[in-house]
Amino acid sequence: MNIKRLDIDKQIWDEELEDFVPKTIFDAHTHLYKWSHTIKPQQEPKGWQEMFGKTFPNVDWKLLNTADDLLFPSRKVHRLTAGMPFAYCDFEAANRYTASEVSQDPESGALMLVHPSMSAEQIENAIEKYGFIGFKPYRVYSITGDAVECRITDFLLEKQLVIANRYGLMIMLHISKSAAIADEENLSDLERLTGLYPNVKWNLCHCARTYYDRPLIKAAERLKNIPNLWYDISSVCDTDVMDILLSIAGPDRVMYGSDDIPVGVGRGKYITFGYAWAGLNEHNHQFNLSHCNSSMTFVRYEMLRAFQRAVRRQGYSKKEIENLFYGNAANLISLIRGKTKNKT
Repeated sequence: MNIKRLDIDKQIWDEELEDFVPKTIFDAHTHLYKWSHTIKPQQEPKGWQEMFGKTFPNVDWKLLNTADDLLFPSRKVHRLTAGMPFAYCDFEAANRYTASEVSQDPESGALMLVHPSMSAEQIENAIEKYGFIGFKPYRVYSITGDAVECRITDFLLEKQLVIANRYGLMIMLHISKSAAIADEENLSDLERLTGLYPNVKWNLCHCARTYYDRPLIKAAERLKNIPNLWYDISSVCDTDVMDILLSIAGPDRVMYGSDDIPVGVGRGKYITFGYAWAGLNEHNHQFNLSHCNSSMTFVRYEMLRAFQRAVRRQGYSKKEIENLFYGNAANLISLIRGKTKNKT
């Protein structure tokens, strides 16, 4: 599928984002994959079959570059990248592919898809062979069989955290549970695990999986006291969420992320209502929009518009904004690579 830049995209970039987005960027949340990395394609969710099987069946480094060249004109982009956590994943093929593609940019970093069934030997061999700087677990791999209400250690076993701690690695964590980061078990697990494994760095992606502000508000005071937490903003389009996150984590622990491909290059945005959120796009609504320009822009641009408003509220300096887009992620990866060499 060709990613096209429409007039509305150009207008939003030129008028709203050109002066906000720095010249050098570190995208802390991207994916590389082939649809062939799922060994049971017909058993993957229907939406995934459509998106990954038909629309974007193969995402390589070149396609990520193409998307960034189009959406981020005249910017240099480095990335933190993992495979796509298909429910029926060929982990060896997916991880080998990710490492190979990421090797095209020495400043970028690759994360290893991990499954609870993986042995310590398997994981350590992959770290040594491919130079992974962290793990990407996912809730669909929960040993409970419940991907919605599982605890962190249901899909990321502590024997795997022992390895991550020894190497000083990152965990890109998409937490589960309907209450997300406000869930008592999630908070207590993070408090316990960060204490037991102090060399592990945690990226709570998608603003700690918070798409409306209430979970972060409820969890704020406890999160401020948990060490080694970073956050990426990928796929979140709510200014209040980002404003609260910046108030909790400050300008040094929040990182730009696109969730590409495909999320950031899709058209629409994530909307919230009540205690829920959903992806709004060009095909899933019945609004009468005859009174306005009904064209939707990239989800990535909607994320950035929300982020810009939140950053404006915080009154951050140009240097702090550059860190949000580049320095925080680059420094985190440098820290991990230093630890990995020493196998702390």
